[in-house]
Amino acid sequence: MSCMKHPWKHVFLLTILPVALQAQQSAAQPSTDNADIRELKLKDWQPRSMLRTKVTEVPKAAFPVIDVHNHLGDGRKAAAIIEEMDAANIRTVVNLDGLWGDELKARLERLDKAYPGRFLTYALIDFKGIDDGDWSERTARQLEADFKAGAKGLKFHKSLGLTVRYKDGRLMPIDDPKLDPIWETCAGYGRPVMIHTSDPAAFFTPLDRFSERWHELNEHPGWLFADPKFPRRDELLAQRNRAIAKHPKTTFVGAHCGNNPEDLATVASWLDKYPNFYVDIDARINELGRQPYSARRFLIKYQDRIMFGTDTFPNREAYRMYFRFLETDDEYFDSAGGHHRQGFWMIYGVFLPKEVLEKIYYKNAERIVLTDAVRAAQGS
Repeated sequence: MSCMKHPWKHVFLLTILPVALQAQQSAAQPSTDNADIRELKLKDWQPRSMLRTKVTEVPKAAFPVIDVHNHLGDGRKAAAIIEEMDAANIRTVVNLDGLWGDELKARLERLDKAYPGRFLTYALIDFKGIDDGDWSERTARQLEADFKAGAKGLKFHKSLGLTVRYKDGRLMPIDDPKLDPIWETCAGYGRPVMIHTSDPAAFFTPLDRFSERWHELNEHPGWLFADPKFPRRDELLAQRNRAIAKHPKTTFVGAHCGNNPEDLATVASWLDKYPNFYVDIDARINELGRQPYSARRFLIKYQDRIMFGTDTFPNREAYRMYFRFLETDDEYFDSAGGHHRQGFWMIYGVFLPKEVLEKIYYKNAERIVLTDAVRAAQGS
């Protein structure tokens, strides 16, 4: 039956059908009308800045760099890591994943001994059996053996204070007397302690509409410590500081700018109070870069107490993000490439003077981290 015999069918095919098809296509695509955009989910918001600002490429650091905070695992990718280091002018990387005993020795062989002067592997301690009466002495003896085997320092994760517990459920505090022999062993061997205490301030607040790290915590709920079962952030930092004060001959390096870059005035007060306390900037240029005036003043004033670190598996592009932050006056740029997305904000460069860069990039680390054997290997 032809359309000419039924003209209404011709009208349907020419007018109504195209409208229906258009509506069907629109339904398959996200709508952008005003009614729907007001319901945009926060996780889908990806604003594009309209600013036109200077972009400075810094392919290599102004000075050879010692990255004092990194995680290289078992060291089996050493050759590929060296390639990334050389591309960015990274002279040495500290590996904080050394463990203890035979496994430590294996990692020292793959990294420190296979590539003299390029890697510095730190030991960790085994918290198993902390209820045992001889745990402190046993662990100190193991640490002493690890230092003799070649470990260049000791690393503590944030689990100390947050999750390491005695059998009765009590958390082991950072200033627990059971740890005194550990701190003293580090002092006796002149080995620094890299200590990660607490976490960003927002991680200890409720995950609600006021959280400035909502997107990150929403994706990683295990990073949230607002539950009353965890100590308060201020108490964790106070525990660490009491340990620092009690052991003035032990060198402590506070990871992540002492894990309080949101409050640089307080970090400054710690550096003033504890001459055996230092900080690194790893994984915190997102915080420092959003307060460029305060950060620049802080980095210059405490230029002898601050070290370079990334906490990011060696990658030339990640390193270059740090160089851009430290060396340029670029404005309003995204720092996610230096670690991962940490907040919705952009950062600003702090264009440090050359003499300050030199200390933060390597001179402070040479003084605090390097052993005589490593200095000899590097020709320092």
